[in-house]
Amino acid sequence: MGETIAAPVRRVRTQDQAAAVVGRIGAAQVQLGRLKASLDVAVAQANLAYETAAAPLRTAISADTELLRGYFDANRASLLTGGKKSVALSTGTMGVKKTTAKLVVADVDALLKRLEEDRKLRRFIRTKSEVDRAALLAEPKVAVTIDGVSIEGGEDAFFVKPLTVGTA
Repeated sequence: MGETIAAPVRRVRTQDQAAAVVGRIGAAQVQLGRLKASLDVAVAQANLAYETAAAPLRTAISADTELLRGYFDANRASLLTGGKKSVALSTGTMGVKKTTAKLVVADVDALLKRLEEDRKLRRFIRTKSEVDRAALLAEPKVAVTIDGVSIEGGEDAFFVKPLTVGTA
């Protein structure tokens, strides 16, 4: 099996060497940015080609679906016998299915007020209790005295921010 040879460890010993390393990082970041930009262009071109090819297919599917819908609606009683919801054809199936019910509320605040006022309707109100994490973080000295609470992080994190010179 092939062994990986580790590169010799190099150390930054002077501020000039550190500046050179930060410069290399900046140059690499610029190259990454250019690669990402070319990827974004390629993805956009592929999406455009797909959408261009897919549009007439979607139109044909929609038109054919409407043709079948007309036939199905006109012949529903003879097609769906014995409580059936679909009919098998030699090339596939067509039928009906229940859609998911969706609640639409025009004015949430007015509805909530109405539910609160009527004792019989209060069961439709949900009360949610949750820990206020922001408040605990705002008072860390008190927060850590509570059993089961600890605060992690908050230390200094090393960063490198190279000067950026145009990404063109």
